[in-house]
Amino acid sequence: MEKFFSIGELKISLLYDIGPYKIFIDEALETFTSESVETPDIRFRIDTESPFPLQNQYSTLFTSHPNGLWTILEDCPKTHYLVVLQNTEKGVPYRIVITDRRFSDFLIYSKPNQYNDLHPLEYPVADLSVTGYININKIGIILHSACISLNGKGCLFAGISGSGKSTISQIWQTDKDVDVLTDERVLIRQFREGIWAFGTPWHGTERIHKNKGTSIEHIFFIKHGKTNKANRISKIDAANRLIVRCFPSFWNREGLTFALDFCLMIASGVKCYELEFVNNTSIIGYIKSICC
Repeated sequence: MEKFFSIGELKISLLYDIGPYKIFIDEALETFTSESVETPDIRFRIDTESPFPLQNQYSTLFTSHPNGLWTILEDCPKTHYLVVLQNTEKGVPYRIVITDRRFSDFLIYSKPNQYNDLHPLEYPVADLSVTGYININKIGIILHSACISLNGKGCLFAGISGSGKSTISQIWQTDKDVDVLTDERVLIRQFREGIWAFGTPWHGTERIHKNKGTSIEHIFFIKHGKTNKANRISKIDAANRLIVRCFPSFWNREGLTFALDFCLMIASGVKCYELEFVNNTSIIGYIKSICC
């Protein structure tokens, strides 16, 4: 069996055998299901029978431990990567993924759980794979940001956790002229001779995830405040803020360099602001006075 998805115009496939288990796909990712394609950009395959690959012949490149879920390693000939997902309490791998150097061909070693269910693309497999692919192949970045399309013009509301991405997304959903694409993470890439933002399945507390894209006109770096106030910032300041809020491939030098350069390119071509906002609908009119 093969399922297909599309995220930010990237074509993704999941190939698996029909077995005595049930495949589960996250509800948000299901909304990104697409028609079949002959040559997907990213291909996932599942192996439920083979033993997990041994890690002792690999060198560690990056780990999100002790609080994170994953570690990435590479083999000595540097032909592929190994992504190890493990329980932070037990420290035992529950899934291992082997991928080529382009982060385009993935073999997922995973076992069904006690209920005979299999969750091959659950966090962080899908988002880590897409992030690595678009960095390494110099396509784009994933940014910690809400995104709206206002009369066909894209506005990003970027911020770290707790800065108000879900709050401002909830407010924008009250406006009939606005399409909210995501409340948490956008995929940004060059597309149709411009810089575009696309919704992703990786949503925030408002659970907003639309398989749509929009050209980026404005970027606001947000925080809660006592009044609505936006100040234009320099491209260097904007680039630095984008870097802090994106998800670069720290473990791949070329991918990391591209992400840094791409942030500077975005900051050079898009109007960027620091924005304080209050938690009510007054922010709608204020942003429209800037963008429209």
